[in-house]
Amino acid sequence: MNTENTVRDHYRGDDLEDRVLTALEGAGIDVDALQVDDLTGVDQLHAGFVPSTEHLLDVLGVDESTRLLDVGSGIGGPARLAADRTGCTVTGIDLSPDFVDLARKLTARVGLTDRVTFELGSATAMPYDDGTFTRAMLIHVGMNIAEKDVVFAEVHRVLEPGGRFAVYEQMRVGDGDLTYPMPWAEEASSSFVETRERYRELLAAAGFRIESEEDRTAPVAALGRPPAGALTPGALFGEGFAARIGNNVAATMAGMLAPILIVGRAD
Repeated sequence: MNTENTVRDHYRGDDLEDRVLTALEGAGIDVDALQVDDLTGVDQLHAGFVPSTEHLLDVLGVDESTRLLDVGSGIGGPARLAADRTGCTVTGIDLSPDFVDLARKLTARVGLTDRVTFELGSATAMPYDDGTFTRAMLIHVGMNIAEKDVVFAEVHRVLEPGGRFAVYEQMRVGDGDLTYPMPWAEEASSSFVETRERYRELLAAAGFRIESEEDRTAPVAALGRPPAGALTPGALFGEGFAARIGNNVAATMAGMLAPILIVGRAD
């Protein structure tokens, strides 16, 4: 099985921009004068949404001088938020042509193309010189990556010495069979969830010294569910999204999965 093709297929979608704009208009947002915060209900595709992204950026130490790499950048939500909140420059790379296209279009709509760019490509062979970036982040992407060791080695290569790498993932914290579909996979054969211990091992093998690790289950749960009628990533993913999220939440409540944030420094 070619896992990268499976990932591309999973995130393929027609008329993604129209879906997002229709949802925004339905919420009373002027799509001709979009701001970064108008998009956050739709474009933060991970546990905890904006508060989790802001926490990651704070822990990672992102500021206006940062050259940030977003590995598996999706439709660009965290990258845009990082540039908007801190003034940094961001480069995103993602396997999905449809997601990269939408990320570029939404970034143009909020006027951030001078600081945020997106490229189509694989994180296993990134087209960047050694030491290009000062910080990197991987947000709810590793569940789609079989070759995490290769990706972590590539991130280490493109980071400058001493650069930090934040990994925020759904990780295995307990035994039990996961129920599919999940937000990242239709079935178990295309899901590559790993334990937090394995993430630490792989990061260390790639040359990262672990600086911090935290289980974000409690702060994510404290946010509660979005209110009725609120914008959610369901506007992007369509029918079936609620069931996918429900399976993810059920696995978390059963103690099988948890949103874990690990930050490593490139030695």
